[in-house]
Amino acid sequence: MFKCPHCEEKGIHPVRKAILSPGMPATCKSCDEDSTLKYQSWLTAMIPGSLLMLAAFFVESEQLESLLDYSGLALMIFLPFLLAPLHKYQQ
Repeated sequence: MFKCPHCEEKGIHPVRKAILSPGMPATCKSCDEDSTLKYQSWLTAMIPGSLLMLAAFFVESEQLESLLDYSGLALMIFLPFLLAPLHKYQQ
């Protein structure tokens, strides 16, 4: 579980943080407040995976294309999960 920026308790489920984006807040199980990622940190974490998936368009080998696509997808999930901090959601 991840620490909520509102109550400082571990109330954000890891699966929810893995699919979190700036426009889609996660609700804390402890305090029922919403948290999200800031757009800049989310976008910065998405760039490496996006570049790998873009590079897949320019390779001839289907195996290399698949490897680039799956690697890019993994990076697009795990980098925001690991590197982008949670912030209080402000509507």
